[in-house]
Amino acid sequence: MLIRIYRNLKRNITEDGLIISSSGFLVNNMVGKIDFSRPLRILEIGSGRGAFTRELISRMSPDSHLDICEIKTEYNPWIEQLISATPDKHIQLHNCCVTNLLVEAERYDVILSSLPLKNFEDPDSQHAFLYKVIHAMRHGLKEGGIYLQYQYFKSNKSDIEQVFGKKMDDVSFVPLNILPAFVYSMSK
Repeated sequence: MLIRIYRNLKRNITEDGLIISSSGFLVNNMVGKIDFSRPLRILEIGSGRGAFTRELISRMSPDSHLDICEIKTEYNPWIEQLISATPDKHIQLHNCCVTNLLVEAERYDVILSSLPLKNFEDPDSQHAFLYKVIHAMRHGLKEGGIYLQYQYFKSNKSDIEQVFGKKMDDVSFVPLNILPAFVYSMSK
């Protein structure tokens, strides 16, 4: 029994980057950094069961568009339920790698990412995939757009800064989450 719990916990952390869904405190911290007063094109990466998705849908204007990128199809039922519950909103689910989705330059006003960036580090390749992902996000973000990312450890901040060519705009700490999280905010 304990071995099965440990294996599931380890799989969740290494594959999904989480132990349980994000808390309302983390969701509100990240989503609260977005100005919803105008129509936005939003990309959510790594939606999981939809903790952030639900809040984005509730706050976005009728003219806004939300693209959801979730590579794991096992989460589709949760996301599809949120989409079908709000037929008046412009929402599309993409089951693909984010690097395949972000081929069009400057498409998004907001990119909100739950990707476990630390898991993409590979010392043998000088973090090639990690940098490919961050470059794709920068490429897909409009000038003046905002990229929001959370991490459980203060990791990959310098990688993001290097790709964006500037210091992080803001780093906030959300202790009321399992695990406590750092929220990175970077404008283009």
